[in-house]
Amino acid sequence: MPKKDTDKNKIIHIPRGSGSNVAKLIFILIMFGYIVFTIYSYSQKTTVNYYEVEEGSIVREHIYDGLILREETVVSSEGDGYINFYVASGKKVAVGTPVYSIDESGSLNEYIESHSDELQSFSDTDIQDLHRSLQSYVEEASDLDFGRIYDLSSDISAKVTEYKNLSILSNLSEELRASGISFMDSHSTQTGMISYVIDGYEDVQLSEIDESLFDRTAYERKLIGNGELIASGDPAYKLITSDNWKIVFRMNDQDIADFGEASSLKISLSDTGISTTASFETMIGADGNSYGVLSLTGFMTYFAEDRFLSFEITQNNVSGLKIPERSITTKNFYIIPSAYLSQDDTGSEGFYKEVITEEGTASVFTVTDIYNNDGEYCYIECTDTSPLKAGDVVVSQTDSQDRYMISQQKPLEGVYNINKGYTVFKRIERLETSNGYCIIAKNTSYGLSVYDHIVLDASVVGDGQLLYR
Repeated sequence: MPKKDTDKNKIIHIPRGSGSNVAKLIFILIMFGYIVFTIYSYSQKTTVNYYEVEEGSIVREHIYDGLILREETVVSSEGDGYINFYVASGKKVAVGTPVYSIDESGSLNEYIESHSDELQSFSDTDIQDLHRSLQSYVEEASDLDFGRIYDLSSDISAKVTEYKNLSILSNLSEELRASGISFMDSHSTQTGMISYVIDGYEDVQLSEIDESLFDRTAYERKLIGNGELIASGDPAYKLITSDNWKIVFRMNDQDIADFGEASSLKISLSDTGISTTASFETMIGADGNSYGVLSLTGFMTYFAEDRFLSFEITQNNVSGLKIPERSITTKNFYIIPSAYLSQDDTGSEGFYKEVITEEGTASVFTVTDIYNNDGEYCYIECTDTSPLKAGDVVVSQTDSQDRYMISQQKPLEGVYNINKGYTVFKRIERLETSNGYCIIAKNTSYGLSVYDHIVLDASVVGDGQLLYR
């Protein structure tokens, strides 16, 4: 009996529900571990965005610096003294029109200075002219060419003086002579447009064009200003005698390929908003380089004082399939001459691969994916697991002695198509690139179609990668 009492004392009572708490704890730990693992896996996952291929176009725009050639004549001063102009730059004159006066004593200059308050205001045309000069400087200014601001200052000062003098001279010419101020008038002997800028390029001919003429660092222009002291025979002004003029510009190999055969081009003349179509031809300069020549009529009033002109050539739209440039990647492929490509009875494409059997050698038709056929070579997968790989020999079906060992590789430019849920390389033919997008040829063999889905950034995926979108 005492033994039974001892056994009863060894019984351990487990609280009701304690086993359930242990199970809950284990479940919570498992769930916590799963959540941590999921968060970590998601943080390590590369986000793959896609782009739907669409039709689009890009306008080709080429910006150039051109050299202006025109029919122009430098007119020399007929006397010694201080010159004062009657006609504003850019204005047309007829034969017999008074252009300037020469004052030997300088008294005319003194009179103009003392009567400058009689100029009431500038005309709208004068204001527009000044605004064009300022705008042109702002758009072309460079920290490396700070000296141009002095040219701008001289130009603006000369223009303001010119407008003031023209107003006073035209209104007070009779009063001036009545005051005993003697000056000699000079009249135009030709019809043309007045310019007061002389730069030494007035007699340059197309046959003399070379690279040195485009060097702006060596270019010098002189603006003849009102009140300037000049000698007989010095340049007094320039007369532009024709509305026909030319823009000559340098061309590289790409330019020649793009529009070298064109007879006319659509151009936009910078800073003016003028767009027009100009006759076009190419030429070889005196230095052996290629140049383009645009022939225009009109608009010279905007450029009477300019020798260099920035302009755009706008080609026709380049149309095709539009894709982001960052979707494009490059991949290497084995190449096999296209002459070895065959088809089986089902129409599948492949090559006859040479294999060794117990009876000797035989050719076995091997189906493989073709990524491009440019007429010279077929491009096939470049991996060790592909049906055909480096070292394999393919045999011509027309001549069993004609064999080719696979070894050479060539790259193709393309994108990753993801229509099937994994990445498949598709080659492209790039036509034009602009602002982060490319226009590629459509309806190409082994290529893309409109509405295909492609990887937006090709750098984040590999070939044959399974994707979850």
